[in-house]
Order: sequence, then C-alpha cells, then structure tokens
Amino acid sequence: MASTYCLGQFIIPIAISDRTWISEDAQVAFLQRGRQRIHVYCPPERRISDLDRMASEHLGPLLGPIGSCSTPVAGEIQPPNFSIIKLRAFVVTKHRIQPELRGCVFSQSEHVPQVRLAFEGAGVELTPIWNYNPSLFFDIPHYVPESAEENISEDHWLSTLRRLCTTVLKPHQLTALRFLRKNKDSGNNLTSLWDHPVNAWLRTAFNRSAEDKKEDSSKAQGSILADDMGLGKTLTTLAYIAATGDSAVEFLWSEWTDRSAATQVICPLATLLNWETEIKIHFKNEQYPT
Repeated sequence: MASTYCLGQFIIPIAISDRTWISEDAQVAFLQRGRQRIHVYCPPERRISDLDRMASEHLGPLLGPIGSCSTPVAGEIQPPNFSIIKLRAFVVTKHRIQPELRGCVFSQSEHVPQVRLAFEGAGVELTPIWNYNPSLFFDIPHYVPESAEENISEDHWLSTLRRLCTTVLKPHQLTALRFLRKNKDSGNNLTSLWDHPVNAWLRTAFNRSAEDKKEDSSKAQGSILADDMGLGKTLTTLAYIAATGDSAVEFLWSEWTDRSAATQVICPLATLLNWETEIKIHFKNEQYPT
C-alpha cells in the first residue's frame, strides 16, 4: 500500500505589483512561510507575491516552522519531515489575465485528512487531476477516497444515479457531472461561468478582452465534454442523463402539453453499438432498456 499520495491540484489568484515581470510562460515557484503571510517566490529567489491572510493562516503550518520553504516531491515522502506537504508549483501570468499560483499537492497517507481540511479552511479547492500520470511523479498514486459515498455524500441529486448505475465513477467523472449540472443551471450567465474556478483554465488560454466590457447578463447553458479518448465520456454522459431523470420529469410536468422528459442523443450510426454495450455493462436493465 502506498504511503504517499497526490491529493490533487489547486489554483490561487495572486496579485503581482511588478507587471514588467509578466511572462507568457509558466514559471516554477516555491512558497515560504512568513510570520503573517505565505510568500511566493520564483527563481532566483525573487519574491513576487503573498497569499492572503486566510490562506496563509491555514496553509502555513503545512509548510513547517516559520521560514520553511516548500520543496518539490522527489519520491515517497520519508519521515521524519517537518513539512507535511510537497508541492509542484508554478506561477501563471499573461497580459490582461489575473495571475495565478497553480500546483499539485503531495502528502503522506496519515496527513491526508489534515491537508484536505487545511485547504478547505483556506478556501482553496483541491480538485482531482483527471489526466494524472503516476509515472511522471515517481509512481506516486493519485488519492481516491476509500468510499464513493465520500465523494458524493453532499450531492443529493446523484442519489438516483447511485441506485441505477452499477459502476463506481472515477473522481474526474464525478467532477464532470458537477460541471455539466452547474453549466446547465438556468441561473447561469456568461460572466458567472467564466469566473467559476472550474473554468480557470479557459481564462489563461484566452486573452479576455471582456475585462474592459460591461457585464454580459445573457444566459449561457450547456457544456462541451471533451475528455481524452478512453476516459469514459460515454459513461459520464449516460450517468448525467440518469442522475437528472427526476429533473427531466419536473421539466415535463411544468408544461406537459409542449414538453418532453426524453433526452435526445445525436451520434454517428457506427457508435450506437458502443452506447448499447456501455449501457449493458454499467446500468441496471430498468434504467436503459435495450
């Protein structure tokens, strides 16, 4: 059994006063615990920003005593070690884009609950790395909660899925389900979707000229599920349809003469057999009769 795990990735917006330092390339970073704040450094020992007070208060103890610096993971973490976590961190900056500290977190198994609580208290979300490759990180596995219930206990809308799906979804698939549901919410608008942490990668991929424009209140519903081949997009899609079945019925009965609770799927004829196979493997017969 592994003693060291990757707990996921984080994105923290930071403020950089020296805008001449902005680069189109991600810069390797490390953190130092100060007396009141966590300092963000880039080589060669250039202090470029500080984390806010709340993040510093909760995450500082994970780095060790005051003055301690984060170090990258170099294999299984061996005790004793004054630092509870190892970080692979980068500062991402682009012109007109909010600078961000990004990284992935590693810790020994006995410290996993403490680390997760610290990030939660700091208001920093630790999200699964959907394309995590252990071979790139000294064969350290990605942390997965012991029970699927731990992942979805607060997602009551997934109760129907748990009853009908015979396969335990992987963390990146559960993240996708939450992403799809949020982006389908009728209360969404373009600005709220853009600013959501899940879409942070988009903000760094595009030069957002909308920063200087008035807020766009137009509705923006729907998503594109674009995971790489082999990561279970078909299962994720079927799971989403099953999980939102009750909502579909509510949609129908709100105006039953003009609406349907069915889900229309448009796909190439050649992929129909694959869909039928996925249904038979992952779902009980009463959900998707074939």
